[in-house]
Amino acid sequence: DAVAHVSTSLARVPWRWEVEVWLDLPLDQAARRMPGTLAELVDADGGTLLRMRVGSLDWMATVLARLDCPFTIRRPDELRASVRGLAGRLAGWA
Repeated sequence: DAVAHVSTSLARVPWRWEVEVWLDLPLDQAARRMPGTLAELVDADGGTLLRMRVGSLDWMATVLARLDCPFTIRRPDELRASVRGLAGRLAGWA
């Protein structure tokens, strides 16, 4: 399938950070929220494993917030600081 091949290829474009996050969300729901051109999604452990390559961890934190589901960061550890920073900024605006 040519479309699937192109989507997967776009999701694998090399960027500075390789991100891996487990989403507490079934694969079909994750696929509706995250385009295949941005991420690889794999059915894993009762949820979905999201793999992305990104240039900015702060941008990735906003992507995770928009998914509106619980998640566990597997790598990189530096993403945790970006998520905490975003949470702090959002809490300050409330």
